[in-house]
Amino acid sequence: MVVYVLSKSGKKLMPTRRFGKVRKLLKTGKARVISRRPFAIQLLYDTTEYVQDITVGIDPGKTIGFAIINKQAGKVIQKGEIRLRDDISRLLRQRAEYRRSRRYRKTRYRKPRFLNRRRPENWLPPSVRARLEHTVEWIKRLTMFLPENAQVVVEIAKFDIQKIQNPNISGEEYQRGKLYGYENVKQYLIARENGRCQLCGKGYDGNGWHIHHIIPRSEGGSDRPDNLALLHKKCHEKLHKNFTRYSKKLKRPAVYKELAYLNMYRKLLINKLKEFFGDKVIFTYGAKTVIQRHNLGLPRAYYNNALAMTGIKSIQDISELTVIRQVRKKKRSLHEATPRKGRKTPNREAKRNNKNTKEVILKDGRKWSLWDKVKVGGQVGFISGFTGNSYAYVQDMEGDYIRMPGKTYKQVSLKQAKLIKRNNNWIEIKKAA
Repeated sequence: MVVYVLSKSGKKLMPTRRFGKVRKLLKTGKARVISRRPFAIQLLYDTTEYVQDITVGIDPGKTIGFAIINKQAGKVIQKGEIRLRDDISRLLRQRAEYRRSRRYRKTRYRKPRFLNRRRPENWLPPSVRARLEHTVEWIKRLTMFLPENAQVVVEIAKFDIQKIQNPNISGEEYQRGKLYGYENVKQYLIARENGRCQLCGKGYDGNGWHIHHIIPRSEGGSDRPDNLALLHKKCHEKLHKNFTRYSKKLKRPAVYKELAYLNMYRKLLINKLKEFFGDKVIFTYGAKTVIQRHNLGLPRAYYNNALAMTGIKSIQDISELTVIRQVRKKKRSLHEATPRKGRKTPNREAKRNNKNTKEVILKDGRKWSLWDKVKVGGQVGFISGFTGNSYAYVQDMEGDYIRMPGKTYKQVSLKQAKLIKRNNNWIEIKKAA
């Protein structure tokens, strides 16, 4: 955590980690809080307005790495990562399925629309557009109360995915993919595997070949040949019956989805940052960042990439890491493809299911909302859902459920929970780097 500071005249000063002094200033009335997210104070007495050089490093992507440093002193003021949601495209497909099915059922009806198909200039898919907007917004938020001379360094590069897969590719080879010369995907897979099942290693058994997605489509897997496995019918059935055990035998392909996303919005990101920061923003490249990170002796991590691209030569590092994660505040869908267990009548009145509740109020008047930061059984977590009027599910930052000591079930009594902080669509935690 870091506290941002403004002078009496409103000039942005150097941020501080001297929390004891900040508390004392607030307690004695020599400062006032002007923002809580991020936490910023304004001094109510005259002081010098000297500032040092600040540099902010940003490594964009599904996980945004960031680092704020005092370049003159070689000090790390704050570092961390911001994890964006990656379920938007899946939810949009799900919504389309729900709306399509409603037209054939006796429930809320939504007429199909066909006059909204024009795409504006610089159109992006919703999942990619959300990533671009959140990246720009968080860069603005991180620099909101920094001194005016703060410089922003952003890693941005155009990725040649085919070159990453095959460093020697050139010329016409770009037009000749892996399926070039084959009748279809199945024929290519048979040739690639020499007519043998990838699970058991045996040849054709006469029951036909099955094509399996190694990374499921629901998890972002593609139809690229690298993600497809050639299996016997019985091996395919065996795999789906015990997916956890047998899927380990199949080699998972490299995933380039994030690189493709960056390629889609890199120009828009550059233009938006130039428009907002002007000449205070500098763009760098991944190859340069890797060399700088190795020179500093830092392991591979998003926040270490951000730290390296600032150009810092020596580091007085902090052990604290800020982790911020985007969450879904509430489930808005009123209908589901498969009705929940326990629902006895069709949901014709558009009533929300109890498990989709976004808040509960206990008899003692205490109010609890989704993603409140709480402490239960000596552990800190976040409320991810409710069951009944006084029990909830609590998860840690990684999405694992927190249980009460000695209990095997997931439900936690809200009577035994202590509220730490209210949250909206972003949850935050500090941990050791």
